[in-house]
Amino acid sequence: MILAVLFANSEDREAWSVSSCKPRNGVASLRDDNLDTYWQSDGAQPHLVNIQFQKKVQLQLVVLYVDFKLDESYTPSKISIRAGDGFHNLKEIKTVDLLKPVGWVHISLSGTDPRETFIHTFMLQIAVLANHLNVWPRP
Repeated sequence: MILAVLFANSEDREAWSVSSCKPRNGVASLRDDNLDTYWQSDGAQPHLVNIQFQKKVQLQLVVLYVDFKLDESYTPSKISIRAGDGFHNLKEIKTVDLLKPVGWVHISLSGTDPRETFIHTFMLQIAVLANHLNVWPRP
């Protein structure tokens, strides 16, 4: 999975971390803008990507690159987006089900009110709650 987060006012002052990773498939592979590299977790679900900001930022959109055709088993099938001041008070703001996705997936962070264009947060967490291996029966 390749992940990009689009910011309204980012100054590249964020700290990225993941819950676990296999060697050579960590945060650097997640953020290098190369579709041939990817983050690969090495632990139990949920698999977490954490982004902490030095100051409160406005976020509008999370963009993920996923390809079910390349990895039928471990492609995410359910993702939770959480935000808060830190790990101690993250709240789920969106849950997304992905049905065999191929390509860029755009997840809007705005609410149902059209005036809620952005969320304002110090931390964003992307949690992979399930992958296709957990969901789809194998023949």
